[in-house]
Amino acid sequence: MIEEAPKTDFYLKLFSEADVPTVLSAFYKQDTTSELDPETGEEIVTNVGDPYFVQNSPDYAIDLVGIIYKPIGNILTDSDGIEYPEMAPLDGYHINIRLNGDNRREDVEALSDYFVDPTTPSRVWS
Repeated sequence: MIEEAPKTDFYLKLFSEADVPTVLSAFYKQDTTSELDPETGEEIVTNVGDPYFVQNSPDYAIDLVGIIYKPIGNILTDSDGIEYPEMAPLDGYHINIRLNGDNRREDVEALSDYFVDPTTPSRVWS
């Protein structure tokens, strides 16, 4: 029996862009400084600055696709007489994640409530 390769590409749909920091919190980093407590000798770690989103690392890449627009079947004409399809937004805020290895697999699989399986993804990795 041939074992199936682990999945590397994941497609997510969030309600809105405002959900990104909460949903992707595992992919935010907080810089710190440390010093020794002069009384106890224990290390004191202090957060520095605001947490920030790490979109790419050797272990993963995150593509914030955003809102996806699809043609709705009507053809419009601009002021120069050029025709173009009328577009409408699809529901949600879309994100693609590609894993490189298994180091962050648990973090990505924890997002399974947001996974979608598009038949023809609007944006793919090249």
